[in-house]
Amino acid sequence: MTENSDVSRKDLLRAALLSALAIPVASGASPSSLTQAAPGQSAAGQSAPDAPNAPTIDDIRAAERLFGIEFTDEERKAIARAVLDLPKGYAALHAAIPTPTLGLPMAFHPGGAPENVRRKVSVRTTDPGRIEFARLSDEDIAFLPIRAQAKLIRERKLTSVALTRLYLNRLKLYGDRLKCVVRIREDAALAEARRADAELAAGKDRGPLHGIPCGIKDLFQLKDEVVTWGAAPYRDQVFTEDAAVVERLRAAGAVIVAQLSMGALAQGDIWFGGVTKNPWNEKQGSSGSSAGSASATAAGLVSYAIGTETLGSICSPSVRCRVTGLRPTFGRVSRFGAMELSYTMDKIGPICREVEDCALVLAALIGRDPRDPATIEAPFDYRPRRSLKGVKIGLSGVPDADAFAKNPIELGAEVKPVTFTPVPNGALTILEAECGSAFEAFTRTGKVRDLGVSPWPPTFRKSRFIPAVEYLQAQRARAAVMATFEREFADFDVLLVNDIGNTIYHTNLTGHPQIVIPQGDDGKGNSLAKSLVGRKYREDALLAIARVAQEATDFHRRRPKLESGSPT
Repeated sequence: MTENSDVSRKDLLRAALLSALAIPVASGASPSSLTQAAPGQSAAGQSAPDAPNAPTIDDIRAAERLFGIEFTDEERKAIARAVLDLPKGYAALHAAIPTPTLGLPMAFHPGGAPENVRRKVSVRTTDPGRIEFARLSDEDIAFLPIRAQAKLIRERKLTSVALTRLYLNRLKLYGDRLKCVVRIREDAALAEARRADAELAAGKDRGPLHGIPCGIKDLFQLKDEVVTWGAAPYRDQVFTEDAAVVERLRAAGAVIVAQLSMGALAQGDIWFGGVTKNPWNEKQGSSGSSAGSASATAAGLVSYAIGTETLGSICSPSVRCRVTGLRPTFGRVSRFGAMELSYTMDKIGPICREVEDCALVLAALIGRDPRDPATIEAPFDYRPRRSLKGVKIGLSGVPDADAFAKNPIELGAEVKPVTFTPVPNGALTILEAECGSAFEAFTRTGKVRDLGVSPWPPTFRKSRFIPAVEYLQAQRARAAVMATFEREFADFDVLLVNDIGNTIYHTNLTGHPQIVIPQGDDGKGNSLAKSLVGRKYREDALLAIARVAQEATDFHRRRPKLESGSPT
């Protein structure tokens, strides 16, 4: 087959992509109209005389160049008719997918979980000691750790209603300025707080989160309430049931005071309301995509918040906003009712001001949920450590002279350097293919154009050009990355990492838990942090070690001074 010289390369490539890849367009064109031969193509180039709309041999050859494969002309002729029929099956599949979707019928499990265990969830935190309540200002109360607020409530020095009003006032005062709040749930939150006070007065204590106000990232379903996903096309969507995270927070007696901003469709810190700001340096965005969760927690607008991470969306804003963020092991927390982005990489975790708050919140969220097949039962038994004696810590990208590395040594840890094999190029094909699937209808119907300035539309469109074979190959390569990372993790209890940006590529693929510990700033307004990576499903051990390291400094107790933008 020879190429017609009247056919431009652009026309040929367009025809090749639309026909061989069977990609529908937003105009609503039918599958048959998308498989026209290239302009000027002779009838001799058709796959068969009775298939006038079939892709040509040259169409298929062009697609081969795109995918890095090569067939013979006979092989191309053999598949041309089958390629023509692909859109028919795709259309049927699209129609069969419910809204909201139910994810995949199979689940990714990162391994390392104990089998057939009896679920045990237990948290013993350190005593906050005597609290001189009469001397506390409203701001002092707002920045108290959860265990201290809970103690004041149980001592009848503070009520949930009073604490909720305090945070509602701070949300109104600073929320718009920081662009970190999508919606304040004033009436609903006060009703939840009154219920918490009544239950506690009647002797019904749901645990340390009972009556404590929190915020949630605006991608969790709230029954009969608007959930925007940070994106203008979804700013009016309403769901008919709560997300699993919301159910578990309510079961723990938490008071949800606000839906917090997120980068549009879980990327970055830009949403339809603007750029969420870092309370420590309002000239900076808060990073994302759990932008509002980190910003509001850092500014003392909530006691704690819930975020999500696919590729850094808890860790990155936690670094920027100088808060303590925990990304748990994949499968620890049910994603039912949360916006889907990546079926095998999405994770949910707490963003708090200190380590023990993360332990309290995580304990309320974890556990098996049949609606999310990735979830499993695994014990969580947090006990605060007093030293790091006997703990083995691997230093990844942290020089021995680093002050933070010296802390664990002084506290009794055995510290050794460790290096890890880099993640191969192309590994993020997994994320690209899965997010393209999650937002397939959004892209195919053209609604993606309403997203505005965002990196997502090109990513979603690009995903349509990832062959299923290469997606599966990426998953197989991921298995190799997981095995290598586990082998290089060796017998260390945790890893202390300096380059958090690089580490999140490894750990989000392998499923390991990771916590960010704030370390102040560089003197130029740029936030600093260290991070610890733990064993899969051993967040209890990770948090216990992290607490000792954190308590050796006071960075987590510092507050942004919003009036001047400088820390106190």
